[in-house]
Amino acid sequence: MLLVPVGPTMFETLNDAIDVLSVFTASGVEPIRFRWRGRVYRIVKVSGRWHRREGTGLLHHFSVECAGGDSFELCYDPRPPRWTLTRAWVGAA
Repeated sequence: MLLVPVGPTMFETLNDAIDVLSVFTASGVEPIRFRWRGRVYRIVKVSGRWHRREGTGLLHHFSVECAGGDSFELCYDPRPPRWTLTRAWVGAA
């Protein structure tokens, strides 16, 4: 794990499995909230989304902003269905 101070926040590069409440529609998947390190984060805005091919699979990436001002990058891999927290910009403790 890489922890870098960025002003009053900390940037972490992670690869943590997380539980995500999401909505699946005809246009794709939309994360609503997730649990990380025992805490639930409510997503207030999806500020970016992109896809990356990995072998025969397509990974779905989301840049999200949560209540409280923290920002995260989430990744959804549909084979097997799995969510991962890949980056976090959180307030310093």
